[in-house]
Amino acid sequence: MARPAEFDRTDVLEKAMNVFWRTGYSATSVTDLVNATKLKPGSLYGAFQSKRGLFLEVIDTYAERSLNRVSSVMEDAETPLKGIEQFFKCFCDDLVHDRLGKGCLMVNTMLELATEDDEIRERVGGYLSQVETYFTNTLTQAQKQGLLDKQQSPEDLATYLMTNIWGLRVLSSKRPDQSKYDAVITNMLKALHSPCH
Repeated sequence: MARPAEFDRTDVLEKAMNVFWRTGYSATSVTDLVNATKLKPGSLYGAFQSKRGLFLEVIDTYAERSLNRVSSVMEDAETPLKGIEQFFKCFCDDLVHDRLGKGCLMVNTMLELATEDDEIRERVGGYLSQVETYFTNTLTQAQKQGLLDKQQSPEDLATYLMTNIWGLRVLSSKRPDQSKYDAVITNMLKALHSPCH
């Protein structure tokens, strides 16, 4: 019996990710994945059990990469608030250069599948909650350093920042110029420096 062909799992996940990211889960066929990964259907099913199994692993890979990026940006900044500012600048820069309008795979997945698949919703929601926790922890640190008014709630502001992520994704579908993103960031940062009333 011939040995099954070996393949680079990371490379396969990357290629599958690009397909799911571009067309969405439901619109992606096994044929699309076979064409993109150059694996035969048997090898694909043998490695990932199903299209859904492959998608879940793609989500895990994408989320880990995103969380590492958030953590890196936050930790490398001069101050906590600078970290948040830098995160959103990088985020908007990605949107400006997203010529295909792919957006965020996690946000796209929530919009597409949240009402249809409990496991995927909970998994993606868990990753998004981790991003929100990064914001909460960073804002709490800013408050301890006297950079954020004591009247502000780090948890509420973190939710506000997450809402801006969703809003910016929707805005990006209109292909606005850089000035629109800059205005959003400027006004968002003002909210972090102003006390609640």
